[in-house]
Amino acid sequence: MKHLFLETFSRVIISVSLSFLTLSAFGQADPIKFGKVELPELQMSTYAKDTSAHAVILCDFGKSYFKYSDHDGFQVYFERQVRLKILKKAGYDWANVQIPFYRVSNSQEEEVLNLKGYTYNLNGKEIIKDKLTKEAIFDEQVSDNWVIKKFTMPNVKEGSVIEFSYTIKSDFPFTFREWQFQESIPVVWSEYRATMLEYFDYKKLSQGYESFSTEVKTVTERINRFNGDPNPLTPQATVYRWVAKDMPALREEPYMTTINDYVTKINFELATVKLPGQMIQPINNTWQALTKSLLEGESFGLPLKRTGFAKDELAAISLKYTDPVQRTTAVYNFVRKQVKWNEVKQKYTSGLKKAYETHSGSSADINLMLVAFLKEVGIEANPVILSTRDHGRVLETYALITKFNYVIAHVNINGNEFLLDATDPVIKPGMLPARCLNGEGWLVSEKNPHWVSLQPIEKLAHVFVARLNVSPEGDLKGNIDVSDGGYSALAMRKKIFSEGKDKYIETVKKEHPEWQITAHSFTDVEEIDKTVNAKYEVTLSDFAQVAGDMIYLKPMLSEARNANPFKLENRLFPVDFAYSVDETYACTFTIPEGYKVEEMPKGAILDLPEKTGRFTYMVAVNGNTIQITSRITLKKPVYYSEEYPFLKEFFNQVVAKHAEQIVIKKSKI
Repeated sequence: MKHLFLETFSRVIISVSLSFLTLSAFGQADPIKFGKVELPELQMSTYAKDTSAHAVILCDFGKSYFKYSDHDGFQVYFERQVRLKILKKAGYDWANVQIPFYRVSNSQEEEVLNLKGYTYNLNGKEIIKDKLTKEAIFDEQVSDNWVIKKFTMPNVKEGSVIEFSYTIKSDFPFTFREWQFQESIPVVWSEYRATMLEYFDYKKLSQGYESFSTEVKTVTERINRFNGDPNPLTPQATVYRWVAKDMPALREEPYMTTINDYVTKINFELATVKLPGQMIQPINNTWQALTKSLLEGESFGLPLKRTGFAKDELAAISLKYTDPVQRTTAVYNFVRKQVKWNEVKQKYTSGLKKAYETHSGSSADINLMLVAFLKEVGIEANPVILSTRDHGRVLETYALITKFNYVIAHVNINGNEFLLDATDPVIKPGMLPARCLNGEGWLVSEKNPHWVSLQPIEKLAHVFVARLNVSPEGDLKGNIDVSDGGYSALAMRKKIFSEGKDKYIETVKKEHPEWQITAHSFTDVEEIDKTVNAKYEVTLSDFAQVAGDMIYLKPMLSEARNANPFKLENRLFPVDFAYSVDETYACTFTIPEGYKVEEMPKGAILDLPEKTGRFTYMVAVNGNTIQITSRITLKKPVYYSEEYPFLKEFFNQVVAKHAEQIVIKKSKI
């Protein structure tokens, strides 16, 4: 990529440093000066705006600008300085710093320069400094193109202030550094300044729910030529200054995809290059160009045409199954049996034949093999690239292959479309693993590339049915039947297949220490298109307390929802369950002879707005039996911020109702 810019600039050779533009346009002093730590920063013992914070970033200041050299062409420089306060021991992890940088080869890479750091501690009123040493700094290669420079700040303790700064020199103008204003701890001040030349048009993409201010100014610079032309270039430079103050911490919450989807930040994508005397060169791919590149790629499209290593096996499948659905299922099962997933998420294969012969491979090895084999037996199949839930969302506006990290198979049979992922041995055809349920994926097809929905076709279905006798001593004895379908069945089957039934039962016993299981059985574990059922003969303790003539019964047993997962007063980002939910609980209690129900909960029905969810709770007494029914249905995989208050109150009601007891009293003779 560096040579592309050198070649396109062949008519005009310039040599100039543009770094001084970074501040001159605003005349604004830097918000922080390295080494000038103040006494109040060291005396600070808590952060008033978030007293739970174990650390706080006092200032995060960065700036990016261009330089040019005859040898390397345009380079982007990024400077950053961070000062933060450690308030509690839980904040010590913030002393472990990682700086990622990009590398194509030893001669083409980003460089981390001028790295320095100090830890400051207070001894009385004397400030003690501990310097970051070279011995504490090392590099770790995390992928073919990414390296992380790591270090740990010295002598960190509660009350320390740590400070570090560095510069990254990049040969790649397309990697203009993004800026993140928000972290998982509070940020008092975050500021980013960027100087951009008119030669490079960057699209600025901001995200998040917290606000920041923006200042923009345009300046003109004089650049002398060295090719004999006495007329200087006078490009415009646009100088940006973004400032965020008192940013609240963004912490992991239940039912999120990845926190990176919601953090407040700004990033940049190089759209075009327009050098003097040259035509505008678009840099951003179109989706059609990206599709073409993938289909022609040695690690993606070309392997789809190389299936000779399984020719005999595929011929046998074609001969045995003439129906296209049965043939598709047979190939799907064949791939799942032949190659075990090594838990690596990839969109490019490292070799289909190798994975086939070693019986182990990445998600790309397995699912591209599935596509190739389906094509070989005459099924219309194509790859779909996607971003998994932990990798983040994809912006449909920009065709960036880096936003994708996974690939699955798309099948079209007589107009009926299916999505297949063969990495999981216990998932039925057409059902995607939860990790893939993340918006939309891009169908990589020569004839008709387009977006396809990754919405689930299954829900989480869980049914718990119990029939229990209550003894005067407070023991509960009887049977429990558990039926799981959809994503609940998938989770249960994966545990049973990986652990075995005996170990699975041991896990159940650990998760339910109040259960004494005397017998158990399973049905339909191997029938992956059916619900899986477990039956237990049990004696339960701790769910009924005896006090004199009274028995206080907790009727929801271990199925009670004891806490609301939604703690925030307001939640600005969605609640993403990935799939809809249907949980049913039904229990019949037979109380001892000579006892009667003294008190019992009232029934309740609660609906979410637009009927997108319902909670029903019913109690009925018939002679010496008590019947309890609880059902929670959430019809949407995703609930948005405006629905959050209703969802939070919904679960408040569920928790409150599940906590109610039944009071049973011994009758007087």
